[in-house]
Amino acid sequence: MERRHEGRVVLITGAAQGIGQAIAERFARDGANVIAGDLGPPTETARLVEAHGVRCVAATVDVRRQSSLDAVVAEALARFGRIDTVVANAGIIAAAPLWEMTDETFTSILDVNVAGSWRTLKAATPSLIERGSGSVIVIGSIQSRVARKRLAAYTTSKHALLGLVKAAALELADHNVRVNAVLPGVIATPMVANSTSGHATDEGFRRMAALRNRSALDPGVIGAAISWLASDDAAEITGVELPVDAGSLILPGVNEFPVVE
Repeated sequence: MERRHEGRVVLITGAAQGIGQAIAERFARDGANVIAGDLGPPTETARLVEAHGVRCVAATVDVRRQSSLDAVVAEALARFGRIDTVVANAGIIAAAPLWEMTDETFTSILDVNVAGSWRTLKAATPSLIERGSGSVIVIGSIQSRVARKRLAAYTTSKHALLGLVKAAALELADHNVRVNAVLPGVIATPMVANSTSGHATDEGFRRMAALRNRSALDPGVIGAAISWLASDDAAEITGVELPVDAGSLILPGVNEFPVVE
Protein backbone atom coordinates (compact mmCIF):
# COMPACT_ATOMS: atom_id res chain seq x y z
CA MET A 1 0.00 0.00 0.00
CA GLU A 2 1.23 3.50 -0.86
CA ARG A 3 2.43 5.46 2.17
CA ARG A 4 1.72 8.95 0.86
CA HIS A 5 3.11 10.71 3.96
CA GLU A 6 6.28 8.65 4.37
CA GLY A 7 8.75 10.50 6.57
CA ARG A 8 6.48 13.46 7.18
CA VAL A 9 5.27 14.83 10.51
CA VAL A 10 1.69 15.70 11.48
CA LEU A 11 0.56 17.60 14.57
CA ILE A 12 -3.00 16.81 15.72
CA THR A 13 -4.91 18.38 18.58
CA GLY A 14 -7.77 16.60 20.32
CA ALA A 15 -6.14 13.27 19.46
CA ALA A 16 -7.12 11.13 22.44
CA GLN A 17 -10.29 9.64 20.98
CA GLY A 18 -12.88 9.82 18.23
CA ILE A 19 -12.03 11.78 15.10
CA GLY A 20 -8.63 12.92 16.37
CA GLN A 21 -7.53 9.39 17.14
CA ALA A 22 -8.75 8.18 13.75
CA ILE A 23 -6.83 10.98 12.00
CA ALA A 24 -3.66 10.05 13.86
CA GLU A 25 -3.99 6.38 13.00
CA ARG A 26 -4.66 7.11 9.32
CA PHE A 27 -1.61 9.35 8.99
CA ALA A 28 0.45 6.63 10.66
CA ARG A 29 -0.84 4.06 8.16
CA ASP A 30 0.23 6.49 5.45
CA GLY A 31 3.76 6.74 6.86
CA ALA A 32 3.73 9.93 8.94
CA ASN A 33 5.21 10.43 12.37
CA VAL A 34 2.62 11.91 14.72
CA ILE A 35 2.51 14.49 17.48
CA ALA A 36 -0.77 13.65 19.22
CA GLY A 37 -1.97 16.26 21.69
CA ASP A 38 -4.85 16.35 24.15
CA LEU A 39 -5.64 17.48 27.68
CA GLY A 40 -4.04 14.29 28.94
CA PRO A 41 -1.30 12.43 27.04
CA PRO A 42 -3.18 10.27 24.47
CA THR A 43 -1.28 7.09 25.22
CA GLU A 44 -3.79 4.78 23.50
CA THR A 45 -3.51 6.84 20.35
CA ALA A 46 0.27 6.56 20.56
CA ARG A 47 -0.02 2.78 20.80
CA LEU A 48 -2.23 2.63 17.71
CA VAL A 49 0.09 4.94 15.79
CA GLU A 50 3.29 3.10 16.67
CA ALA A 51 1.75 -0.21 15.59
CA HIS A 52 2.20 1.11 12.03
CA GLY A 53 5.97 1.39 12.44
CA VAL A 54 6.20 5.16 12.86
CA ARG A 55 7.00 7.35 15.84
CA CYS A 56 4.46 9.13 18.02
CA VAL A 57 4.80 11.75 20.73
CA ALA A 58 1.81 11.74 23.10
CA ALA A 59 1.71 15.29 24.44
CA THR A 60 -0.38 17.17 26.97
CA VAL A 61 -1.93 20.09 25.08
CA ASP A 62 -4.52 22.61 26.22
CA VAL A 63 -5.68 24.71 23.25
CA ARG A 64 -6.98 27.34 25.67
CA ARG A 65 -3.36 28.24 26.48
CA GLN A 66 -0.99 29.62 23.86
CA SER A 67 2.03 28.56 25.92
CA SER A 68 0.83 24.94 25.81
CA LEU A 69 0.60 24.95 22.02
CA ASP A 70 3.91 26.77 21.65
CA ALA A 71 5.54 24.10 23.80
CA VAL A 72 4.22 21.16 21.78
CA VAL A 73 5.31 22.79 18.51
CA ALA A 74 8.78 23.30 19.99
CA GLU A 75 8.83 19.65 21.05
CA ALA A 76 7.79 18.51 17.58
CA LEU A 77 10.56 20.54 15.96
CA ALA A 78 13.11 19.29 18.49
CA ARG A 79 12.12 15.65 17.95
CA PHE A 80 11.60 15.63 14.19
CA GLY A 81 13.04 18.87 12.84
CA ARG A 82 9.89 19.68 10.88
CA ILE A 83 6.11 19.82 10.80
CA ASP A 84 4.37 19.12 7.50
CA THR A 85 0.70 19.03 8.44
CA VAL A 86 -1.28 20.64 11.25
CA VAL A 87 -4.76 19.38 12.11
CA ALA A 88 -6.73 21.65 14.44
CA ASN A 89 -9.25 19.14 15.72
CA ALA A 90 -9.79 19.90 19.42
CA GLY A 91 -13.38 20.81 20.13
CA ILE A 92 -16.20 20.64 22.65
CA ILE A 93 -19.99 20.67 22.46
CA ALA A 94 -22.91 21.32 24.81
CA ALA A 95 -26.65 21.21 24.25
CA ALA A 96 -29.26 23.60 25.67
CA PRO A 97 -31.73 26.17 24.41
CA LEU A 98 -29.78 29.34 23.71
CA TRP A 99 -31.76 31.30 26.34
CA GLU A 100 -30.83 28.74 29.00
CA MET A 101 -27.17 28.32 28.10
CA THR A 102 -24.83 29.94 30.58
CA ASP A 103 -22.31 32.59 29.65
CA GLU A 104 -19.55 30.24 30.83
CA THR A 105 -20.69 27.44 28.52
CA PHE A 106 -21.08 29.69 25.49
CA THR A 107 -17.71 31.39 25.90
CA SER A 108 -15.95 28.12 26.71
CA ILE A 109 -17.13 26.56 23.45
CA LEU A 110 -15.95 29.58 21.47
CA ASP A 111 -12.64 29.60 23.34
CA VAL A 112 -11.86 25.96 22.59
CA ASN A 113 -13.37 25.58 19.12
CA VAL A 114 -12.51 28.94 17.56
CA ALA A 115 -9.76 30.60 19.58
CA GLY A 116 -8.17 27.19 20.18
CA SER A 117 -7.90 26.60 16.44
CA TRP A 118 -6.47 30.10 15.96
CA ARG A 119 -3.92 29.49 18.73
CA THR A 120 -2.94 26.21 17.08
CA LEU A 121 -2.30 27.97 13.77
CA LYS A 122 -0.49 30.80 15.54
CA ALA A 123 1.88 28.32 17.17
CA ALA A 124 2.53 26.11 14.16
CA THR A 125 2.42 28.25 11.04
CA PRO A 126 5.73 30.11 11.59
CA SER A 127 7.61 26.83 11.09
CA LEU A 128 5.61 26.09 7.94
CA ILE A 129 6.33 29.59 6.62
CA GLU A 130 10.04 29.12 7.33
CA ARG A 131 10.06 25.86 5.35
CA GLY A 132 7.96 27.32 2.56
CA SER A 133 5.44 24.48 2.50
CA GLY A 134 2.81 22.73 4.53
CA SER A 135 -0.84 21.95 4.98
CA VAL A 136 -3.23 23.10 7.69
CA ILE A 137 -6.61 21.46 8.15
CA VAL A 138 -9.25 22.80 10.52
CA ILE A 139 -12.06 20.51 11.61
CA GLY A 140 -15.39 22.22 11.19
CA SER A 141 -18.74 20.43 11.00
CA ILE A 142 -21.76 20.22 8.79
CA GLN A 143 -22.96 22.75 11.35
CA SER A 144 -20.51 25.14 9.75
CA ARG A 145 -23.21 25.29 7.06
CA VAL A 146 -26.50 24.54 8.85
CA ALA A 147 -27.98 24.81 12.35
CA ARG A 148 -29.51 22.38 14.82
CA LYS A 149 -31.73 23.13 17.80
CA ARG A 150 -30.09 23.34 21.23
CA LEU A 151 -26.61 23.77 19.74
CA ALA A 152 -26.35 27.53 19.28
CA ALA A 153 -22.85 27.91 20.72
CA TYR A 154 -21.45 24.91 18.83
CA THR A 155 -23.06 26.04 15.58
CA THR A 156 -21.75 29.58 16.06
CA SER A 157 -18.24 28.28 16.67
CA LYS A 158 -18.24 26.02 13.63
CA HIS A 159 -19.54 28.78 11.36
CA ALA A 160 -16.76 31.05 12.65
CA LEU A 161 -14.08 28.50 11.77
CA LEU A 162 -14.84 28.91 8.08
CA GLY A 163 -13.91 32.59 8.33
CA LEU A 164 -10.65 31.63 10.02
CA VAL A 165 -9.86 29.12 7.27
CA LYS A 166 -10.52 31.62 4.48
CA ALA A 167 -8.42 34.30 6.13
CA ALA A 168 -5.56 31.90 6.86
CA ALA A 169 -5.62 30.47 3.33
CA LEU A 170 -5.33 33.99 1.94
CA GLU A 171 -2.54 35.06 4.27
CA LEU A 172 -0.48 31.88 3.88
CA ALA A 173 -0.83 31.40 0.12
CA ASP A 174 2.32 33.42 -0.59
CA HIS A 175 4.25 31.02 1.65
CA ASN A 176 3.06 27.87 -0.17
CA VAL A 177 1.05 26.79 2.86
CA ARG A 178 -2.43 25.46 2.17
CA VAL A 179 -5.33 25.85 4.61
CA ASN A 180 -8.59 23.92 4.29
CA ALA A 181 -11.56 22.85 6.39
CA VAL A 182 -13.13 19.41 6.64
CA LEU A 183 -16.77 19.33 7.70
CA PRO A 184 -17.69 16.00 9.29
CA GLY A 185 -21.26 14.86 9.43
CA VAL A 186 -22.48 12.83 12.40
CA ILE A 187 -19.62 10.58 13.45
CA ALA A 188 -19.84 7.73 15.97
CA THR A 189 -17.70 9.31 18.68
CA PRO A 190 -17.97 9.76 22.45
CA MET A 191 -18.55 13.51 21.99
CA VAL A 192 -21.65 12.90 19.88
CA ALA A 193 -22.90 10.23 22.27
CA ASN A 194 -22.49 12.59 25.21
CA SER A 195 -23.90 15.70 23.57
CA THR A 196 -27.45 14.97 24.70
CA SER A 197 -26.58 13.63 28.14
CA GLY A 198 -27.84 16.74 29.93
CA HIS A 199 -31.45 16.44 28.84
CA ALA A 200 -32.19 13.11 27.19
CA THR A 201 -34.75 10.72 28.64
CA ASP A 202 -34.20 6.97 28.63
CA GLU A 203 -36.35 6.82 25.50
CA GLY A 204 -34.29 9.64 24.06
CA PHE A 205 -31.11 7.68 24.60
CA ARG A 206 -32.62 4.67 22.84
CA ARG A 207 -33.60 6.87 19.91
CA MET A 208 -30.14 8.39 19.85
CA ALA A 209 -28.46 4.99 19.85
CA ALA A 210 -30.72 3.77 17.07
CA LEU A 211 -29.90 6.81 14.94
CA ARG A 212 -26.21 6.48 15.65
CA ASN A 213 -26.13 2.81 14.74
CA ARG A 214 -28.10 3.38 11.58
CA SER A 215 -26.60 6.53 10.21
CA ALA A 216 -23.48 7.75 12.01
CA LEU A 217 -20.24 7.49 10.08
CA ASP A 218 -17.08 5.77 11.23
CA PRO A 219 -14.32 8.22 12.32
CA GLY A 220 -12.00 6.52 9.84
CA VAL A 221 -13.72 8.22 6.91
CA ILE A 222 -12.62 11.58 8.28
CA GLY A 223 -9.05 10.37 8.70
CA ALA A 224 -9.01 9.16 5.10
CA ALA A 225 -10.33 12.47 3.75
CA ILE A 226 -7.84 14.52 5.76
CA SER A 227 -4.89 12.34 4.77
CA TRP A 228 -5.79 12.88 1.12
CA LEU A 229 -6.35 16.61 1.56
CA ALA A 230 -2.93 16.99 3.19
CA SER A 231 -1.20 14.94 0.47
CA ASP A 232 0.53 15.98 -2.73
CA ASP A 233 -2.54 14.73 -4.62
CA ALA A 234 -4.37 17.80 -3.28
CA ALA A 235 -1.46 20.21 -3.79
CA GLU A 236 -3.57 22.78 -5.65
CA ILE A 237 -6.44 22.86 -3.15
CA THR A 238 -6.64 25.62 -0.58
CA GLY A 239 -9.37 27.65 1.09
CA VAL A 240 -12.05 24.98 0.60
CA GLU A 241 -14.69 23.46 2.87
CA LEU A 242 -14.93 19.71 2.29
CA PRO A 243 -18.04 18.04 3.74
CA VAL A 244 -17.64 14.38 4.67
CA ASP A 245 -21.24 13.64 5.58
CA ALA A 246 -22.68 10.92 3.31
CA GLY A 247 -24.52 13.73 1.54
CA SER A 248 -26.55 14.89 4.54
CA LEU A 249 -26.34 18.55 3.51
CA ILE A 250 -28.39 17.76 0.39
CA LEU A 251 -30.10 14.46 1.24
CA PRO A 252 -32.86 14.83 3.88
CA GLY A 253 -32.85 12.13 6.53
CA VAL A 254 -29.27 10.97 5.85
CA ASN A 255 -26.69 11.03 8.66
CA GLU A 256 -28.95 13.08 10.95
CA PHE A 257 -27.69 14.58 14.17
CA PRO A 258 -29.32 12.65 17.04
CA VAL A 259 -30.36 15.54 19.25
CA VAL A 260 -33.31 14.73 21.48
CA GLU A 261 -35.95 17.45 21.63
